[in-house]
Amino acid sequence: MQKYLDLLKEKGADLAVAIDVKTVKTAPWTVYRCRYGCDFYGKSHCCPPHSPTWKETQEMLDCFTVGILFRCQSMREITPFAREMSNMLFLDGYYKAMAFSSGPCRICEQCDPEHCRFPKLALPSMEACGIDVFATVRNNGIPINVIRAKNEQASYFGLILVE
Repeated sequence: MQKYLDLLKEKGADLAVAIDVKTVKTAPWTVYRCRYGCDFYGKSHCCPPHSPTWKETQEMLDCFTVGILFRCQSMREITPFAREMSNMLFLDGYYKAMAFSSGPCRICEQCDPEHCRFPKLALPSMEACGIDVFATVRNNGIPINVIRAKNEQASYFGLILVE
């Protein structure tokens, strides 16, 4: 795994750690947060109600033991890094490699939620699939806080599952 952690850092992630997938927390409330707090709800192929449910995500997580959790200072970096790394893992023989992004997909200016035009580029966000990002990050000893002021620097996380 060290090869992939190092590659993520070389690309610009300021943190990349291997984690036990059992530390990934799912919860139904995350989808409600999308539904009642995000302008992308129902308007993106990668967001609820088009994304997997939290129960489906938990069932999928149960198929894995190892994950790579990484952090960037720009949300736009998460999807390309996660996608590229999961593809590399797959080609290196880790045929079970799945990736999650952060926040809504922004590949297209106008998304067609029913028929993604770029299925090889798009990734669902952890939140949209029912992953409690704050709990997951904290379960792995990484500090994370709610941004309360516009001048505070946000951190964005991606997750790659590997087996």
